[in-house]
Parts: sequence; C-alpha cells; structure tokens
Amino acid sequence: MKIIGRQDGDAVRVALTGELDLASSDEVRSYIEQALATTHPARVLVDMDGVAFCDSTGIEALIRARATAVAQGARLELVNVHGIARTTLEITGVLPLFS
Repeated sequence: MKIIGRQDGDAVRVALTGELDLASSDEVRSYIEQALATTHPARVLVDMDGVAFCDSTGIEALIRARATAVAQGARLELVNVHGIARTTLEITGVLPLFS
C-alpha cells in the first residue's frame, strides 16, 4: 500500500494505492489517525482511486478511522471509489457512512 497525504485547505487528502486488506489496514488507519492528531482538519478525504481491492479488515480500518474523526469533530469521506472496492463497500452497506 502506498499512502500519500497532503493538506488541502481545511481538509487532509489521503491518497491510497494498492490493496486495502489485512496487510495494509493497520498502516492506513494509523496514518489517518496520525493526520487527525497532528493537523486537526475539519475533513479527511480518503482518495481511493488507486485502491484495487478492499476486504473486511480494510473496511474495519476505515470505520475505526471514521470513529476517531467523528470523536474529534471531523468528517471522514471516501472519494473516487470505484471497481471492486466500491462494490464491496456497497454490498456491506457501509458506503453511505463515508459520503
């Protein structure tokens, strides 16, 4: 998993490339939580354009990161979600949590 973050106005944009699965989910969650702790953004935009696959551990990581964001008064939104990652998030019913 490749993770690139940058400040984007009142938001932090976190671009992911690779597979969001057991091997990378802790790293992604930690990165997002660290960004929340250090920059205190109003929103975290997780750009999933480069995510080829997302499994249940990836979904859990996103849900946990969202909970951290909400606890800090921020929002976590997923952008550019497509392909199998989008299908997985839709089937599990969690995609609306991130819009």
